[in-house]
Amino acid sequence: MPTTAPNKRRSAATRAVNAIALTALGGALVFTLSVLRDERRVVRMRDASIRQAADLATSDDLRTLDPLAADTDTLPARAALLRGVMRARAASGDPAHAPALLAAARRDIAQAQATRPIWGEAAVARAYIELLDHGAESPQTIAALAASYRAAPFLRDSAPWRIRFGVAVWPRLDAQTRDRLVSETAWLAEASGRTYAYALGLVAGSPAEPLVRSRLSPSSS
Repeated sequence: MPTTAPNKRRSAATRAVNAIALTALGGALVFTLSVLRDERRVVRMRDASIRQAADLATSDDLRTLDPLAADTDTLPARAALLRGVMRARAASGDPAHAPALLAAARRDIAQAQATRPIWGEAAVARAYIELLDHGAESPQTIAALAASYRAAPFLRDSAPWRIRFGVAVWPRLDAQTRDRLVSETAWLAEASGRTYAYALGLVAGSPAEPLVRSRLSPSSS
């Protein structure tokens, strides 16, 4: 029949389209499952971080932080960052194991930054590690703080820590880092009525305070 060949071609084309669609759907499903798995790992690490900060860490949390335990797989970037901060926090209260914990924390932060090179929160975490490892006024720590401001001039979650720390080492900061600290403090103060007094309190009595006040709009108080 004259229509046999066209029908066969249409049938073959339909099968090919269906096969492509099924392959695409399969790939999308695998991707979705991977994202969900990664998100669960981030949530678990976040919850562990909250427990640690509240002195409620479980035995599982402590095993997660163990610097001698092999890191058998690659964590999602956010989970790696959280674990790095947790390990650094643990090091601050455990001088005997601090070197190993800080080395493990550095690996975590490096892993996170390998995925997201320009990441302000990771740069702040690195500054925290340098502070614990080398001291507040060390060149490594000051350079890491400056790098965090270059990576992200404004950070809601980390702003209080680095403003407070930056004020403490103000004489050692370069002019650009000082300017960014002042800008971040003014930005935090103007974020809402609730943060105005808090932000000014972070720089109260320091050389940064009059500079911050000079940048605040009259209506922000």
